[in-house]
Amino acid sequence: DISSVIAKAHIPQSDAAALKVGDKGTMTVPGIEEPIEGKVTVVSPALDPASTTVEVWLEAKNPNHTLKPGTSVQLSLTAQTVKDALVIPANAVVMTTEGATAVMLAGPDGRAHQKTVKVGIHNGDDVQIVDGVNAGDKVVSNGAYGLPDKTKIQIQAAEAPTEGSSEGAK
Repeated sequence: DISSVIAKAHIPQSDAAALKVGDKGTMTVPGIEEPIEGKVTVVSPALDPASTTVEVWLEAKNPNHTLKPGTSVQLSLTAQTVKDALVIPANAVVMTTEGATAVMLAGPDGRAHQKTVKVGIHNGDDVQIVDGVNAGDKVVSNGAYGLPDKTKIQIQAAEAPTEGSSEGAK
């Protein structure tokens, strides 16, 4: 009976610690345009000592028997959702020489200013900022690593995708 399928994945222990049975997720399947929604049914209590990963199962309905056993899929699991989160590119976050987490802000004086921040949830290439940056602050997103505090900078606008580009199109 393949009216329901289970996708098994091995994920890093740090990511698995945030998951629980019942969390939502999706399976992206080659040849199927829309992701298939499912729920986490197992978060193994055992750690694989060789890979330091944890096995997680995502179960999804398969009423049309579109998914076949043995198919490779890509999973996206949602451990936590935060509404109205302040998010910046993860590459904008740097470590200070003291070991603190910081970003470089583009100040009105044309200089970069180091600002200590507290980060929250990581989501792909983005990270939530819990404290230290306000909405509207200009964060240096490229070239912040190794940039000394109070360095004179010039802000360049991000390039807009060219017509016909698939970037940003959904």
